[in-house]
Amino acid sequence: MKQSVAILDFGTSKITVLIGSRGINDTINLDGIGVCEYAGFACGQWLDREKLSHCIGQAIDSACSRARHKIDKLYVGVPNDFSKCYVADVSISLNKKRRVTEKDVQALLDTGNTFDDPERTVINMQPIYYTLDNEHKLIEPVGMMSTKLNGSISYILARNDFISDVTAAASLAEIDDVEFLSTSLAELILLFDDFKRDKCVMLADVGALGTALTIGRGDGICVQNYFPWGGMRITDALSQKFGIPTKQAELLKRKVILSLEPDFVPPADEELPPVVQTEYEIEVNNEIKRFDVAETNLVVRLEIESFARYVQKALKMCGYDYPEYTPLSVTGGGLMTMRGAVEYLSECLAHEVEAVKPIQPMLDSPQLQSALGILNMVLLSNPIDGGMINRFKRWFSKRKQKE
Repeated sequence: MKQSVAILDFGTSKITVLIGSRGINDTINLDGIGVCEYAGFACGQWLDREKLSHCIGQAIDSACSRARHKIDKLYVGVPNDFSKCYVADVSISLNKKRRVTEKDVQALLDTGNTFDDPERTVINMQPIYYTLDNEHKLIEPVGMMSTKLNGSISYILARNDFISDVTAAASLAEIDDVEFLSTSLAELILLFDDFKRDKCVMLADVGALGTALTIGRGDGICVQNYFPWGGMRITDALSQKFGIPTKQAELLKRKVILSLEPDFVPPADEELPPVVQTEYEIEVNNEIKRFDVAETNLVVRLEIESFARYVQKALKMCGYDYPEYTPLSVTGGGLMTMRGAVEYLSECLAHEVEAVKPIQPMLDSPQLQSALGILNMVLLSNPIDGGMINRFKRWFSKRKQKE
């Protein structure tokens, strides 16, 4: 019998609950999905805390109704805005030359877990890399011979007020077993294979109100950041430019093709000149409204340039020496709905930018990437016993078998 798990993901404008199980060939089967729009969060604060419990409960009820069963345990993703990342170089002696065991790895992780923070709790601790006597970097040391075990370890700490708010809301929905994990870590594992992560990956998850920027290596996070630029910036700019309601501006944004050249003049000697699009059309109450392509694209480009400045500032201040060739990978519904946006962002940054999504068909919606990442990460571990921190090391052995 398949074993389903339930996860909760906080986007900047929607709360998503997924109930799913592992399918054939490591695919994900979705049994139920519940989505509830809410005010979101910014600068580490809920924008409407009073309605938070109601929105969480509504998303849970919707997912349970579709899956036709009750949730007993809920795994919750913690966004970058409510968490902090610390990287520590840790070392333990093995007393003599012998094979490294799983207990040694856990002891190393625990050695670096010395955080005495009354406002935060450790939710994930993962290796960026390990080293042994020869100082060669590796990701799976179990079974190797050495007299010591060293590691660059990533620790993710979630804010206790976030944990309290979500735990209370889950309790109202009659769920008392709640566990927390890093949303960004889950996304990296879903979207990038082992080989890419071992080299270094950089991900910008662009939501409606903000962007989570994460740099990861190995099985850990090196740097995480959050800044208040989301797709609504473009929607609001279009609304102000053309004096139209937000809903119409959102429809217009989804029509944008930044590669269009409305001023293009074809050569006079061409028998069949190409069709040049000069207007975008949206339908509102059975009425067609038209907007100039050049004006619309200029508004969008200016906002993407603003986004690029946020990215540049975040990378400049990150303090991590990532390889210059590392492309910026982009996901999330805030930017991916517009054709040509990724290419223009690459021009603004003078850096390679790529859109990323999982390879599984039907589950490649940018808006679901973080939720699917959380579900995937839980399913990779053993959901029967132990906590996420203690279980996650078992995924390493699965990874080793694949290599």
